[in-house]
Amino acid sequence: METMNMTTTIQVRTEAELKSKSEQVLNELGMDLSGAIRVFLNQVVLRGGLPFEVVLPQPNAATLKAISDSYNRKNIGRASSVASMLDEFERSAD
Repeated sequence: METMNMTTTIQVRTEAELKSKSEQVLNELGMDLSGAIRVFLNQVVLRGGLPFEVVLPQPNAATLKAISDSYNRKNIGRASSVASMLDEFERSAD
């Protein structure tokens, strides 16, 4: 008995920019979107779940401190203008 290669179609809706950026990355890896989806689905089957960790993003220590400071009204400065506030922000980000 000969085995037939059965295929099916999967339709996915996504933002055009996400698709375009994904295709650019995949092209650099030498694969297309369909091939990447096949790899993903095979990994789901092999691992019995998603092939990567799915977690909520956690704030880093600096962000946690800033949140705490704002609640406790610590280290809150006053800016004379929006421009000076943005300048200070840029200096502190470096």
